[in-house]
Amino acid sequence: MYPETIMTSHVNVDRMVEFLVELLQTPSPTGDTEQAMRIIQNAFAPFPFTMEMTPKGMLIGRFKGERADAPRALTAHVDTLGAMVQRIKKNGRLLVTQLGGWVWSSVEGENVTVFASNGEWYRGTFMPVASSIHAHEHAESAAKRSAETMEVRLDAHTDSAEATRELGIRVGDMIVFDPRVELTPTGFIKSRHLDDKASIATIYGAVAALVSEGRRPYQDTLIHIANYEEVGHGAAAGISADIVELVSVDMAVVAHDQQSNEYSVTICAKDTRGPYDLGLRRKLERLAEAAKLRWVTDVYPYYGSDGEAFWRAGGDVAVGLLGPGVDASHHYERTHRDALRNSAELIRAYMLSP
Repeated sequence: MYPETIMTSHVNVDRMVEFLVELLQTPSPTGDTEQAMRIIQNAFAPFPFTMEMTPKGMLIGRFKGERADAPRALTAHVDTLGAMVQRIKKNGRLLVTQLGGWVWSSVEGENVTVFASNGEWYRGTFMPVASSIHAHEHAESAAKRSAETMEVRLDAHTDSAEATRELGIRVGDMIVFDPRVELTPTGFIKSRHLDDKASIATIYGAVAALVSEGRRPYQDTLIHIANYEEVGHGAAAGISADIVELVSVDMAVVAHDQQSNEYSVTICAKDTRGPYDLGLRRKLERLAEAAKLRWVTDVYPYYGSDGEAFWRAGGDVAVGLLGPGVDASHHYERTHRDALRNSAELIRAYMLSP
C-alpha cells in the first residue's frame, strides 16, 4: 500500500478521488465544458451555497464566512486540452486544430472521440500520416509531428471526404482524447487532464471538510470554476468587485530541475508572467508549515494561471497560486493521493485563516 504522509487528515481523500475520476471521465475540452460543469454543480449541491452558471459557462458560488469585510476567492478550471476538426481530407480522415497548448507527439496513437454536428459520435485514433514501418522509409516515419503530418483515423466506413461528411462530421466538430484513468494500488492517479480537474477535486475536498465539521470560512469565499483557462482568459471575468484576495488552484509542474513532486502541495512564487503576491505567498507557506503538510515553493518557467488572467483583465487583488504536483503536464499525467490531500488541507487552512 502507499504511504500516508499526513497522520491526521480533515479531508476525505476517497471522496475526493471518486469525484475526480467522474470528472476525468467526462469530456470537457475548451469550448465544450457544460457536461462537466453540471457534474461539478451536482457535486457541490449538498453544500450551503449554490453554484450558478454564468453566460460564459463558468460556475460561481459564494460560501458565506464568519466575516464579509475582506472577501476571498478560489479559482480552478475545468476546461482541458483537446482538438477540433479543421478540414476533412480527401481520404476521409481529419486534419485537426489544437485546443490549448499540447505537443503533437504527446497524443500520438491516442484514441479519440469525435462529436459530430448531427449529434452522433465516432471513435478514432490520432495517428501520424506515415505510420506503418512497412510502408514508409525510416526518415519519413520519424518526421516532425505537426498538423500536416498527423490525422484522425476514423473507426467508420469512410475513404473520402464525402463519405465522412455523410456521417455528420463537419469542420468545427470537437475531438476529445481518451483520458485513460487508472488508480494504482500505490496511490497514484494516472490520466490525461489532471490539469486542472485534480485542483477542482481539492477545492471540493476542502469545502466538504468544512461542511462536515460544521464550520464556515473566516471570510466570505467565492468558489469560481473557469472554462477557458487553456486559451488564456478563464478567470478574466466572474470575480466580483469586492474580492481582495484570489488563490488560483492549478497543477504544479513536476519535471527535471523543478522543486515540485507528486506527493506535495506546491506554492508558486513565479511563472512566465512574473511573481505572485509575496505577502499572500508567505501566508500560504506559514499555513502549510503550521499544518505540518508536505509542501514546497517552486518557480515555473513556461506557465500561466487564471489568477494572472484576472490581473490582466484589471483585477485589483492579491493573487496566489497553489496546487498538487502533477508529473508530465499536458501529456499522460500522473499525481498521487498525497498531493490531493496536502492541497485540500492547505485550501481548508486558508479558508479558516484570519
